[in-house]
Amino acid sequence: MKKLCCSLLALLLLCLPFAAGASAVSYTPPFEPNADAVYLVNLDTNTVVYEKNADKKRPPASLTKLMTALLLLESGEDLETVITTPGYIYDELYGAGGSTADIRPYEQIKLIDLLYGMMLPSGNEAASAVADYLGGGSLSNFYYLMNNRAKELGCENTNFACAHGLYGMDQNHYSSARDMYLIAKACYDLGAPFMDVVTSLEHWMPASNKHPEGYYIRNTNYMMNPSSDVYRSYVQGIKTGSTPEAGYNLISTATLDGQNYMLVVMGTPYEKDENGYGLAFQVSAQIYDWVFSSLAVRPALDTEQDIAEIKVKYCSEQDTLKLRPADDLVTLLPIESDSSTINKEYHLPDAVAAPIEAGDVVGSVTLSIAGEELGTVDLVASQSLERNTALFVVAKIGEFFSSLYFKVLCVLIAITAVLYIGYVIWAVRRNQRMGKVNRRRGI
Repeated sequence: MKKLCCSLLALLLLCLPFAAGASAVSYTPPFEPNADAVYLVNLDTNTVVYEKNADKKRPPASLTKLMTALLLLESGEDLETVITTPGYIYDELYGAGGSTADIRPYEQIKLIDLLYGMMLPSGNEAASAVADYLGGGSLSNFYYLMNNRAKELGCENTNFACAHGLYGMDQNHYSSARDMYLIAKACYDLGAPFMDVVTSLEHWMPASNKHPEGYYIRNTNYMMNPSSDVYRSYVQGIKTGSTPEAGYNLISTATLDGQNYMLVVMGTPYEKDENGYGLAFQVSAQIYDWVFSSLAVRPALDTEQDIAEIKVKYCSEQDTLKLRPADDLVTLLPIESDSSTINKEYHLPDAVAAPIEAGDVVGSVTLSIAGEELGTVDLVASQSLERNTALFVVAKIGEFFSSLYFKVLCVLIAITAVLYIGYVIWAVRRNQRMGKVNRRRGI
């Protein structure tokens, strides 16, 4: 078993690519995800664990509704506000064959119920009703708001031309896996009520002027449904989306053993598995199963353990000072990795002078694994050391006599002495000459 674990670790480390992201380390699964674009982020460390075609422009299908939901939640509108759905928004939806929450034209409905209608059964009419309301009766105004917010979030490969996602590339409606992550993360960071909505399996739509009796709408994310074949207990939300052009798409979050991830899967084939579920669920489950079994968020260093030693001056107690990390650098690591697989590059002076207080920063250490940088941590003194005055004075005297200042001073003194002696000799000779002259004159 030990040999097997070592072999798996070696294989994993060999698969580490040089990839840019929120953090330095990125990993590659031992399989090729059956999706056109993938973006997996560990939310605890902000590490981009894996990405595939992350910046490729693709039709996002109903993942679009995440931006619609974000603008609604950030608008400050009271979600208990009742609005009347306009009739004109249904013109483009009739015959389109898209998903619906069975919200009728001119129905009086609360904004919170429209939010559920967008997120659970992915109702296109619910998204357009929200767009009309926030756009002040103009869908074009709302599309401007969508694209402006996308730019604020840092999206570089996104352009929205509708609020629901029925449009595709030929209508200039597109996004990317990385951009959709930024939008989904903004929604996720809002917390409640967004996460309450997207993690609900069903929602009761109350009776209205168009529905004499209420009815249930249900979540299309079957990974949260215990009765489905793609159920994963660790998955929470967030949004499904599919069209023939876009394929099956899914953005989800997952929490297991205190570790949190967000996964964007776009462009799985537009077909279902043997149990009748879109392939985005199967691909997401495969990726999550891999990451939870292979990686763990844990400390890379022990703040109670000395990991370096440096010479110390002016101390009679000892000649060296031991150093330990100031931080444990919690990061994402292979489960089977240990200190021997983590490379340490030390940044230390040749020596340090007493007195030293325990906890004083002396240097730093940069950690990396398989050539990928994990981070840099300060190294601090593990104990306090007093200065020996006699050693300090002797050392300073020695340093003075060997210093450039002393050497320059000696040269200046020598030059001064030579000049003085030269002057004395000149003065004596001058006086002698003057004496001879005076004697000849009889003075």
